[in-house]
Amino acid sequence: MTHAKSTLQLFTVREAAKLLDMSEHTIRRLIKQRKLPVVRIEQRLMLTASGIAQLIKKSTYPAVQEKVRETEICFRY
Repeated sequence: MTHAKSTLQLFTVREAAKLLDMSEHTIRRLIKQRKLPVVRIEQRLMLTASGIAQLIKKSTYPAVQEKVRETEICFRY
């Protein structure tokens, strides 16, 4: 019998706060607002790497592509 390697990675609120450069209070607020999924094990709140990645993806906005006319492009040699 072979065992599949588990890819589940859990973070504490403190670890997630450090990872995202946010306060623990902000992480707890995002959890309360259900913007950040959480796993509750007994009394501990744990965050998954995929849940953090989802938050980052939802919070990412594409850069604005400015239209540049060909006459505005200047190459210097």
